[in-house]
Amino acid sequence: MEDKNHKHVQNGSCRDINIAVLGGKGVGKSAIIVRYLTGRFIGDYDPEMEAIFSTNIPIDGKHYTINIKDTTSYFSGHDLKEDPIFWADAFMLVFSLIDLASYQTVQELVETLRMARDDEGVPILAAANKSDLVHLWTMSSVECEAWCSGQQCLFAEISASEDPESIYKAFELLCKRVRAVHKKREKLSWTLQRPAVAAKLQIRQSLKNLAEKKLWRTRTSTM
Repeated sequence: MEDKNHKHVQNGSCRDINIAVLGGKGVGKSAIIVRYLTGRFIGDYDPEMEAIFSTNIPIDGKHYTINIKDTTSYFSGHDLKEDPIFWADAFMLVFSLIDLASYQTVQELVETLRMARDDEGVPILAAANKSDLVHLWTMSSVECEAWCSGQQCLFAEISASEDPESIYKAFELLCKRVRAVHKKREKLSWTLQRPAVAAKLQIRQSLKNLAEKKLWRTRTSTM
């Protein structure tokens, strides 16, 4: 486990995946990260701590360095600092199934992130923590999952204290989605670099510019 800043790195054997873990106070963000990296559960953390932790994992036969940013809790969705928004390749938004306000914070965060990064198709996973405390739930996980589906977000029901496997699966799901997005972008980039495609796009843009000029001349001549 490593605590330092990382940049996007890509080479023949390894690529970085940056994941920002966001959510309200007391939802278990730090506990989830530590459980994922070490297998241990620790309940108490400094709520003002921000750090980046790293681990190496294989995904479909390729090695990736996963950089996980633990963020502070003192914000609502619309007050979110810009740093994690543009640093991350993906977001894990954590809320507690026993705290309705934390779920509302995640809804605000989704709105904020969609406005900032929606054109990039950045993966978002909503993690419903404390699934073991069923008798204290203040919401339905089924309804939460349905809302996430409508927002095109991934969803995982997890328990940092009782179910480490659920956390491993959530991070794996998010990382695989990042990999799929990367592959899609690379394919699009390769396609756009082909001379025939580039020529067609250039012609299309020229025709668009010409049409806009004609429209502008028509408007000015009628004034």
